[in-house]
Amino acid sequence: MHKTVREKLINGQVLLGLAHMYPNAGIIEGMGPGWDFSWMDMQHGQHDFESTLDAIRAAEATGLHTLVRVPGSDPDVMSKVADMDPDAVMVPMVNTADQARAAVRALHFPPLGSRSYGGRRVIDRHGRNFYKDRDLLVVVQIETLEALSCVDEIAAVEGVDLLFFGPDDMKLRMGLDLSTPVSENKQLCDALRQVAAASKTAGKHCGVVAVTPELVRLNVDYGYQFIVGGGDSMFLKSGAADALKNLRGAVRGVEGDSPTKRQTLYGN
Repeated sequence: MHKTVREKLINGQVLLGLAHMYPNAGIIEGMGPGWDFSWMDMQHGQHDFESTLDAIRAAEATGLHTLVRVPGSDPDVMSKVADMDPDAVMVPMVNTADQARAAVRALHFPPLGSRSYGGRRVIDRHGRNFYKDRDLLVVVQIETLEALSCVDEIAAVEGVDLLFFGPDDMKLRMGLDLSTPVSENKQLCDALRQVAAASKTAGKHCGVVAVTPELVRLNVDYGYQFIVGGGDSMFLKSGAADALKNLRGAVRGVEGDSPTKRQTLYGN
């Protein structure tokens, strides 16, 4: 039996995730192998319910764990996403312990929560008793100064499993430029350590976005295990830009040559 995300985190494993912004499951099939999880983003990505379900299925078939970020705090949306049977659901902009408790209520069945029973996919896959042992992780995002001030209380909420630090929103609220390197700013590093410490004290886990080896090492040293290392939009843009740069260089290198010396896409 494959280990769950929770089991891997408890065992100290660092999990690297690929953010999935564009609503095409083929992207996961092409880019996903080798990553530990796929993060389907319904908040800032272009996913709707149908594309999210397709992406979850593609990730599972590719051997990835699945995380879905819901677009907000609507309990009906959270419950519908949970019924799609992802491994984890992320709730953005959780600023208080009361908001964290509301997320738990929406994502857990009684007695801990108030989630409605009857999800088609999760029953089809695991049977009617899935609610007894299907392990859904509740992930809350800490991305404002208000959330930082309440982070110990948020971490202590029963049913919250993982605190995820949101660097970009935090930069905006700190009055920092978005290009500010996290590792070079004391205020951001202090916030990262504060979230990690609150998670550890409460016996929870923590996650973050870290897209360079240096930033990954820094966050692992702080105690972060659930790390988004980049996304489809980022890799498509950078890969296309690098390819174009190389091809432009090749064109400049052959400018002035006879057309008969050049090759087309098909090699003739």
